[in-house]
Amino acid sequence: MVHPGDDVELTEEEFRLLRDFIHERFGLYFEDNQKPTLRSRLLGRLAGLELSCFEDYYRYLRFGPERSEEQQRMVSHLTNNETYFYRELPQIKVFSEHVLRSFKDRKTTTGEKSLRILSAGCSTGEEPYTLAMVVHDSAQFFWNWKVTIGGMDVDERALEKARKGVYYHNSFRSMPPGAEERHFVREGSGASVKDVIRRLVHFRWGNITDPASYQGLAGLDAVFCRNVLIYFSDSMIRKVIGLLHQVLVPGGYLFLGHAESLSRITDIFASIRFQGAMVYQKPLSPESAGGER
Repeated sequence: MVHPGDDVELTEEEFRLLRDFIHERFGLYFEDNQKPTLRSRLLGRLAGLELSCFEDYYRYLRFGPERSEEQQRMVSHLTNNETYFYRELPQIKVFSEHVLRSFKDRKTTTGEKSLRILSAGCSTGEEPYTLAMVVHDSAQFFWNWKVTIGGMDVDERALEKARKGVYYHNSFRSMPPGAEERHFVREGSGASVKDVIRRLVHFRWGNITDPASYQGLAGLDAVFCRNVLIYFSDSMIRKVIGLLHQVLVPGGYLFLGHAESLSRITDIFASIRFQGAMVYQKPLSPESAGGER
């Protein structure tokens, strides 16, 4: 078997086959002008499997004896797991100063004492742990409150790192003063998330494009799905947003990345502008959907 080198080409037909397979299974979409990107990210997998062309790799993904494992390895090569604590701070401030207070006020009225949040596409865990720190520091949800913050991702390798909860310098580049000291314990050259925060966060494997991955998640108060949909086609974005809408409670909040917008995709969420941040809310009644507040 010939080991592939840098001269292995990705033909138009191979590109189409791989792109459609990746889109179908994982929601990620590569535009026509991204063929070189897809080639460079997958070239190493051909070498790892001792395959001589991308058509063989496509067949392996569909029919190979260890296709499930290889699909997981492929996802790790295709997704950008670049993340850090307190990313997109204006949104985190909106969550802390406005959204949590609205939850507390609403639930105090009904007598409910639970708070359920999901980080969809949580990567290596910095986002769900950030949310747990913010909830903890708000001091609004102690005394018999049940707080559950879920992290879901399609990349099992990223989830392994998230479950370990040990992070290094680059993950802390946006931490507010004092937060690292409050919530982490030094561990060699890194730092480990303290148990009081770790207990609030639970990780699960899931594909945000697959309805089955949302089993047991209905009744969420907020979903963070930031910097994930930028890799999806419009049709897949519409599908994912519909799934997130289903698992959110009426009045629940959806946080997308600052470069992501639903304006041309759907009007099933109401948009709310804050200083430096846009947030989406599931209307309390279907007839109040759409529009900007």
